[in-house]
Amino acid sequence: MFKQLTKRVYYLEHNEDTDRPVLGYIKGDKFSLMIDGGNSAKHVGIYMEELDKRQLSHPKFVAITHWHWDHTFGLSATNAIIVANSLTNKQLCKMRGWKWDEESMDKRVTAGEEIEFCNSMIKKEYPQKDNIKVISADIVFNDYLMLDLGGITCQMIKIGGCHSDDSTIFYLQEEKILFIGDAACEDLYHGEGYDKDKLKKVIRILSEIEFDIVIEGHNEHTDKAELLEYLQGKLTEI
Repeated sequence: MFKQLTKRVYYLEHNEDTDRPVLGYIKGDKFSLMIDGGNSAKHVGIYMEELDKRQLSHPKFVAITHWHWDHTFGLSATNAIIVANSLTNKQLCKMRGWKWDEESMDKRVTAGEEIEFCNSMIKKEYPQKDNIKVISADIVFNDYLMLDLGGITCQMIKIGGCHSDDSTIFYLQEEKILFIGDAACEDLYHGEGYDKDKLKKVIRILSEIEFDIVIEGHNEHTDKAELLEYLQGKLTEI
């Protein structure tokens, strides 16, 4: 389902069947922005169809929360300018050289470069592995970048965290809305847990940002208080 939060902010809901994350849409007067690139051309196609139904322009830019496959493998189908932080782009460049036959995919799981959950979901989303195309960013930043879309700005802030060191959040100050991808999630690659210091940093940064609505990569939108309560609960469990 495609949800409208304000006159400028929308998102396509996540779908657990093949681990498709939320895809955000920010409507500016000059440009529109897509948040995350989806996990396949099919995923992006659904997103674009929803835009067409509402006579919303296709995005000029697409910005990435982190490098994981479900947020990036649809990038080539967006026909948009790709924006990512340098850590994200470094991993995208690395993945461009990966092979996608079953043997190579399984070897990466054994080597710890990939996890079995993602490996199985990729195989489910891509019955034809030849359709997998990884591309890198057009615009690369380090820690912070602001885009003025016209009538609304998007602040891109790299915060890292437990889930992935390159995690970036997207702050829409005028709307008091925050897209955080999987920055509130645990580390699935190194033991499926939270690191105390990294989690404290995420909580501190999120606490300092003035927002009312937050959209995670694989969840329904919620508010600041509920998100921080959840993260504080995880902190007490460590």
